[in-house]
Amino acid sequence: MNSFNASRRKFVAAAAGISTIAARTGATGGNAFALSLGSLGALAAHNSAHADDGTGYKALVCLYMHGGNDSHNWVVPVDADGYAEYAAARSSIALARSGLQPIGLKTSQGSGREFGMPSALAPLRSLYDAGEAAIVANVGTLVRPTTKAQFVAGAGLPAKLFSHNDQMSTWQSLSPEGARSGWGGRMGDLFASGNAHPVFTAISASGNAVFLAGNSTTPYEVSVDGAVKVKSLDYKAPMASMTAGASLRRLLTDPGSGRIQAEYSRIVQRSMDTYSSMASALASTPAIPIPRTAISAGSGPASTLDQDGLAQQLQIVGRIIMAQSALGMRRQVFMVSIGGFDTHANQLRYHPALMQRVAGAIDYFTRAMRMAGLSDNVTLFTASDFGRALRSNGSGCDHGWGSHHFVVGGAVKGGNIYGRMPQTAFGTEDEVGSGRLLPGISVTQYAATLGRWMGLSSSDLATVLPGLENFAAGPAFI
Repeated sequence: MNSFNASRRKFVAAAAGISTIAARTGATGGNAFALSLGSLGALAAHNSAHADDGTGYKALVCLYMHGGNDSHNWVVPVDADGYAEYAAARSSIALARSGLQPIGLKTSQGSGREFGMPSALAPLRSLYDAGEAAIVANVGTLVRPTTKAQFVAGAGLPAKLFSHNDQMSTWQSLSPEGARSGWGGRMGDLFASGNAHPVFTAISASGNAVFLAGNSTTPYEVSVDGAVKVKSLDYKAPMASMTAGASLRRLLTDPGSGRIQAEYSRIVQRSMDTYSSMASALASTPAIPIPRTAISAGSGPASTLDQDGLAQQLQIVGRIIMAQSALGMRRQVFMVSIGGFDTHANQLRYHPALMQRVAGAIDYFTRAMRMAGLSDNVTLFTASDFGRALRSNGSGCDHGWGSHHFVVGGAVKGGNIYGRMPQTAFGTEDEVGSGRLLPGISVTQYAATLGRWMGLSSSDLATVLPGLENFAAGPAFI
């Protein structure tokens, strides 16, 4: 009886969710009815197959914000003293206090301290209030726990701080530019053997990135439409030649005599060999429509969420996750990304639109996973090159260090800020010059908490995250 009630609750939740999506996407009459019936049928079949398959499926989704997100304007102090410090530090790029929506805290951040989020992040704030999202405070690249005095002395610091390429690489791999594997890919090395199709263990919807590269795992890249194929090979007579197709295939898969050509041909051959498996699984997994929510674009024309590249990346990731049973997957790591966060200028014009895009895409993805009955199995987390400096340079801000990040999903212990929120002010022990904040939580600790949720042992984590022994256990946000 309990199992039946749980299944019925999932079915009702799915029905309600699909009705909401249908309304948001503008489907009416027969179209909305067909959408609901078709989607419910697919979800019911999926949930029936998934319920007792014993796989214990889990997926980790990295949402990477290229350029260095200014999270100081995402989580803002709203108590009188805290906001006064914030406004003085940020000057021309401070958000108006009237536009900040307060958020609750389950653990105190200090006497009288209160925080809020801007209206542009309203969908993300709603997930936070619902307990499906958590904030991890002041995360950054560290070699070991570091004090301000040690920073000033230059002792034991990450290589090439404040450099885009190096800090992006360090976030994704724990090593500066030139790293050959990332911690997502190294997780994939350990998970691959448990999957029926090891090639689908680490999947990128946003192109090549070191995050998903392992020592034995190679990222599998998909487009927003699904598996990528060499279209010319489908034609019976490409270029009006009966032999061109075979010649093209030989050319693309010829390993040659050099390492670069050999690796290229290996990846092309792998793509051709695996295309049918992925395409077949996706053919029976309909996409849950992205809502047509309006998104402002600063001084440019407005757009809608269903046209947004990040939301489309998350849509295909969601479809692949929903196809996990058909593909025989138990653990997967994904990556999506969005650019535009290097806000040296015109920040108040363009940053709110980026906030809307990220919050709207996360909200859509979370709803989709909830409708599919997989919310507890999927965790999304944000990452970025670095935080920004508190100090305004006139209309923007320069490269910083520590930044606040979001973790979202049914398994997340949401509605709380994990780690200590620093003062948004100059001259503190957290501020190391020009408003750059010294991280209180390392990327290594952040990754370790996510890895433990994925089922990695302490010895596994030591392999995936070199230098982990330098840190205490990170915050248990999941």
